[in-house]
Amino acid sequence: MNDNNEYFQFLSYRWNVTRAQEIARDLPIGQLGVGDWLKHLAIIALDDGHLDSADLRRPLILVWIADVGGLVLLIDGWHRLARAVRDGIAELPFQLLDEDQEYAVRIFGGSKPTTEDD
Repeated sequence: MNDNNEYFQFLSYRWNVTRAQEIARDLPIGQLGVGDWLKHLAIIALDDGHLDSADLRRPLILVWIADVGGLVLLIDGWHRLARAVRDGIAELPFQLLDEDQEYAVRIFGGSKPTTEDD
C-alpha cells in the first residue's frame, strides 16, 4: 500500500480515505446530527490527544455500502465527531459517497476482491 494515503478499516472492510477526500471535493455538503452517531464512538479507537486539532469545519465523509443493505458508515472524521460531542456541538458538515463512489474507494471487504495494487 502507498504510505502517503490514509486508510480506515472497520471489521473486514478497508477504505482509502485519501481517495474518498478527493472524490468528496465535488459533492454537496449536508449537516449531520452528532447525537445520531454518539453510540458508535465507543467502538472506534481514538487518540484523545488529536481531538483539540480536529477541524470541525472540514466535512465528515460517509459512505453508502450497498453490500450490507445500504448501511451508511463514517470513514473519515471520527476525531471531529468526538470533539463535537466533547464541545457540545450538535451538527457537523458531511459529504456522502454513493454506491459507485464507495466501491471506488473500498480496498477490500464485502464483494470487493483484494488486489495487490491497493
